[in-house]
Amino acid sequence: MNVLLGVSGLIFVSAVTPGPNNIAVLRIAGEQGLKATAAAILGVVLGSLALLIVTQAGLDFVAARHEWLRGAITVGGVGYLLYIGASTISRSVGTTEGALAPARKPVSGAWSLFAFQFANPKAWVLVLTAAAAARRTGRSPSDVLITLGALLTVIPITCLMGWALLGRALMRCVQDARRQAWLARAMGMLLIASAASLIAW
Repeated sequence: MNVLLGVSGLIFVSAVTPGPNNIAVLRIAGEQGLKATAAAILGVVLGSLALLIVTQAGLDFVAARHEWLRGAITVGGVGYLLYIGASTISRSVGTTEGALAPARKPVSGAWSLFAFQFANPKAWVLVLTAAAAARRTGRSPSDVLITLGALLTVIPITCLMGWALLGRALMRCVQDARRQAWLARAMGMLLIASAASLIAW
């Protein structure tokens, strides 16, 4: 029981603290509203569950043996964040009276955030650490998978909804179009900073 509480705490801290997933959800909620975040949150959660499954199947050992694969995963994640960060900034620059340009189909939708979990070192560390801790309870692999699957679903959904509400509240508080554009630029810069943080993992 103590181990599971520790794992729950680990997942909560990882899910609630600022990171690429949180900033992406914050940006989507601010620009497109709360409904648009549902797909993004679903992509994050399903991606984490898929990562758990492939980790349990032994993919983590393959990545550990081939350094180039881990490097490629990191480069992919950094490139993804740089792209959506830069596109968020570019849409807020040079528009009429600072108003945001209409958003194209979001690159940070369900499928892209699903795939991003495989390129997110923070997600890898979380899943690997949680799985290793859960195994110490002596549970069977199927029990570990079910337990971690439940925790990786409920806790991140709750935390990401909090970030979505924050993003929407920020955009509503800033009614002026120019200030909304500056807020969008700040969100874009946060995504770029998240990309830089991935390199340090």
